[in-house]
Amino acid sequence: MTLSFDKLLHFVTGLAMGVGFWWWLERYAKQAARSINPLIFLIMLIWGASGLFFFRKLGIPLLSGTFFYMAVPDWDIPLYDATGLRFLIHRSWLFHSVLLPMGLLGGWFWCSQQRYVSPWQRTGVNLLRDGAIGLSVGMSAHLVWDALLSSLKRGFYIRGFGGSASYLWLFVNLAIGIGVPLLIAWSMRPTRSSQRSMD
Repeated sequence: MTLSFDKLLHFVTGLAMGVGFWWWLERYAKQAARSINPLIFLIMLIWGASGLFFFRKLGIPLLSGTFFYMAVPDWDIPLYDATGLRFLIHRSWLFHSVLLPMGLLGGWFWCSQQRYVSPWQRTGVNLLRDGAIGLSVGMSAHLVWDALLSSLKRGFYIRGFGGSASYLWLFVNLAIGIGVPLLIAWSMRPTRSSQRSMD
């Protein structure tokens, strides 16, 4: 399988999972669908699933760089090449997981508890949330496609894990990577008391 075709399949898987996630928002958490910035969500979804590979042909210096071209879960490849750190060998537990978007969501939660006087600050905090949600769903899609493709060949694995532990890691990360954004979206629904105050 060529690199371009593999990226395309990651991209399609990411879009499919993103559409499913957004459908759920529209059906069960309409307030979240109105609040989450769809453009930021989409960009981060694609970056997590396949990388922003389509920018490379445009020749824009920054957007053509390796870390934009590659999906976030594949960042262990250039980082290993640059550092030689063994825990960054491809399919590392650090990048083939949702640890990064969960860290961003933790940062968003901390920031959301602060007092902000400027609407720009509130907007920035909301964009952090929206980007982290998109990245989490996108990286989950990347893991799904890697697992499906690898299972057809030699089996799915995470570097340093056995077969069973790799699949356990996969399922735990998928549950977190999709479940936490769904919980955040669910929590954005108006409560009965807030609905009464609007009446």
